[in-house]
Amino acid sequence: MPRKSQARLMFTSRWIRWAICRQLCQWAPSLGRALNFPLHASFAGGFADQVLEDETQELAFAAEDLDRAKAVLLPAMANDYGDTSTYPSGRSELRSLLFRIDHCIVSGHTMMVLDRTGGTVLALGSGPANWNEAKPKLLKRRAAPDGAFFTLTCNGHFYHFFANDVVPLLYYLRRHGPDIGLLHIVTRPDFPPFVQDTLRAICAAHDNVRILELDRTERLVDVPALWLSRYADTREWMPVTRAQADELGVMLAAYHQLPDAGEPDRLLFVSRGSTRLRRLENEAELMAELMEFGFEFFVPKADDHKAQIETFRSARIVVAVHGAALTNLLFCRPGTLVVELFPANHVKSTYCWLANRLGLRYRAVTGLSGDYLQGFPIKVRDVLAEVEAELENHDSASIP
Repeated sequence: MPRKSQARLMFTSRWIRWAICRQLCQWAPSLGRALNFPLHASFAGGFADQVLEDETQELAFAAEDLDRAKAVLLPAMANDYGDTSTYPSGRSELRSLLFRIDHCIVSGHTMMVLDRTGGTVLALGSGPANWNEAKPKLLKRRAAPDGAFFTLTCNGHFYHFFANDVVPLLYYLRRHGPDIGLLHIVTRPDFPPFVQDTLRAICAAHDNVRILELDRTERLVDVPALWLSRYADTREWMPVTRAQADELGVMLAAYHQLPDAGEPDRLLFVSRGSTRLRRLENEAELMAELMEFGFEFFVPKADDHKAQIETFRSARIVVAVHGAALTNLLFCRPGTLVVELFPANHVKSTYCWLANRLGLRYRAVTGLSGDYLQGFPIKVRDVLAEVEAELENHDSASIP
C-alpha cells in the first residue's frame, strides 16, 4: 500500500475546519469563548494554587539487561515519542507533577482542563491549542460539586488510560491521599467498559474517590482541578513498579471477583483480530505452528477486560504483535516470557521497558518492513526458536 504524503496527512477536511475556526476565533475572541474553543495551551504549573509534588528521578535499565535491551532501544530511537537521545545508555528522566488549580473549566467534548477564562488549555507545555484540544461546540453549563477533580486524559485509549491516568492516579492517592481529600474522577458515559470498570474498582478501594460523568454537551465550571502527570522524557516508559502493578491487579481481581490465581501455565498467542493496523500477514501460518506446542489463540476485547486480566495473569508465555493489548503485561507474573513481534520499520520500546520493569523475561522478534498500516510478515522460524528454547528449559527444569 503506498504511503500518504505529509501534505495529505496534514491537510485533511478536519484540519481545514479547525484552521478556519481558529482564525475566526482569533478575529473574534468572544466567538471562541461561546464555542468553547481555546486558542492557547500553557504549562499547568503556572496556574497552580498549590504544588503538591514536583520531583524528578531517573528511570534506567539495569546494567546486566542493557545489552539485550539495546536490540530494541536503538531501532526504537526513530519511532518512540519524546526524547530518545539517552537510549544508548538505557535511561530516561521521569518528572512527577501534582498541582491543585482552582476555578477551572472542563469541556465535555474534548475532556480538556481549561483556565478560568476558557481560553487556555492546561498542559505540559505551551503553544497554540491543537485540533485535539480545541473543537468548536456549544456546551451547557454544569456546576461542580464539592471536592477536587481529576479529568481523564486518555479518551478511551487502552494503553494511555493505564499509563497516563490509572498508574499516576494510584501513585498520588497513596502519597497524597489526605491532602487530596474528596476526589471526583471526571469521565464520559461513552468511554469503553474497561475504563468504567477500572474506575469503579478504584472507587471500591478508595473511600474518598467518586466518579462524575460529564456529557459531550456539557462543560463543568468552577472546578478545583487536581492536575497530575508522571511522564518520562521518552513518553514510552510507563513509570510503574512491580508493587504498583500488583496493587492494581489485586484491586481489579477483587472488583471482578476473580478466583485466586494458580501457577501460570498458559501459552498465549495474542492476536490483533480484524484490525488493519500492524496486521501480521502470515498469522495463520504462525498460529498453526504454535498450536503444535499447545498455544491458544486469544483476541482481547475492549468490552471484556475481566477476561484479559484473567488470561494474562495465568500466562507462562505471551507471543504478540506490538500493540496496546500488551498493556495487560501489568497483570502477568514475574518470570513470564514475553515475545513481541515488530515490523522492521516500526520497533518501539514501550513493552520492552514495561516487561523489564515488572520482572518479566522479554524477547523481540523483528519481521520484514511494514506497509502504510504497518502490516508485515514475520519469519516463523525466528518466533519458534524463542518458544522452543523456553519450553526446553522449562522441561529440563521439571525433570527431578
